Amino acid sequence: MSREPSERQKWFRSRIGKTIFRNENGCLCPVCNRVVANGLMIRDMEHADYLYDTECDYNRDGIPLRYFDTKQEVNEWLNTLQK
Repeated sequence: MSREPSERQKWFRSRIGKTIFRNENGCLCPVCNRVVANGLMIRDMEHADYLYDTECDYNRDGIPLRYFDTKQEVNEWLNTLQK
């Protein structure tokens, strides 16, 4: 039985073919550094669902991870965490 996607999962799916941005997650590997600097294009629905699941997993484990449409939104969100 399939469940209705959450609003956040719909957000990821609606950005297929678009570039999204995220905050640093503590990983210093070249791939993560490139994604933080340049964003990441969502290729297809499977990729969108993977990113959604990853965001959920990191946050459940206490590591703040959030994807946004712009780098500015990332910075604004980070500022709210520091207050």
